[in-house]
Amino acid sequence: MMSSDTITGVIVILSMGFLALSIVLIFMAMRSALEESRRIKARLADKIEEPNESIFQHTKAIESLGNYVSLPGEEEISKLRFELTQAGYFRASSVKTYLAMRLICLFIPQFFILIFWGRMSNLLGLNYAIMLACSVTLIGFMGPQFFIRWRKAKRRDQVRKGFPDMMDLLVACIEAGLSLNAGLLRVSEEIGGRYPALKVNLDVLNVELRAGRDRHEGMRTFADRVNLDEAKALAVMLKQAEEMGSSMGAALRTFATDMRHKRMMRAEEKAMALSAKLTVPLILFIFPAIMAMLLLPAGVRVARGFAA
Repeated sequence: MMSSDTITGVIVILSMGFLALSIVLIFMAMRSALEESRRIKARLADKIEEPNESIFQHTKAIESLGNYVSLPGEEEISKLRFELTQAGYFRASSVKTYLAMRLICLFIPQFFILIFWGRMSNLLGLNYAIMLACSVTLIGFMGPQFFIRWRKAKRRDQVRKGFPDMMDLLVACIEAGLSLNAGLLRVSEEIGGRYPALKVNLDVLNVELRAGRDRHEGMRTFADRVNLDEAKALAVMLKQAEEMGSSMGAALRTFATDMRHKRMMRAEEKAMALSAKLTVPLILFIFPAIMAMLLLPAGVRVARGFAA
């Protein structure tokens, strides 16, 4: 049976944890809103803002620490570099920086836990202190991986939103007489203000094509990098159109129309699912508050009646 002091300490720690989590979520929401506002202003001013492609703002100390980290095998490095590329990190030192950040997230929290271990064990008890240390270790170990997955999902969603616009611009370029390579280059220049993640991947594709890489292989690599089924279907469609000698413009126009229909279907699906998703917040947050407002005066009156 826990004492009242232990219960008070647990409540205080949980409250501080929820407060810190709320502050982090508010900061992330404000940062996302500010970035979107800045992107819109840059687009209206006809200026393309280059996306930040480094991890944690090109921190020199972290990059220098990464030079002392023992790297895994070549296959694991290639897989990790590809995942970081999908997350938007194209620098040569991204793998070392990521591994250094994993070490920092793993050992720095443990360092502070060791410093305050005596106070924690007295406040929470030995068992709860060990559970807290294990939880912090697990969060520090899995945190960077979840961050990279979140970045990949965010960039994939941005690319998915911009893919129909890219197809419309590419159709216009092809029908205007440009070649496919020239059309991709022009689309990359025009679409960067609104979809920077798509622009970066198109720039990489254009560099590979100018370096002499085969177009089919370049499109397949582009599709793997953005991790979209639409991009994979586009690569297959372009290859079949060239092999069969069919009209490139007609094939791209049909594909672009299909992308528009899929976008509308996804929007309608999200709109229809909104009412079902709002049910849980309504039950958990709004309904208890309404019940408290309705029953609290009656409860106070009943309590006063029994007291009298």
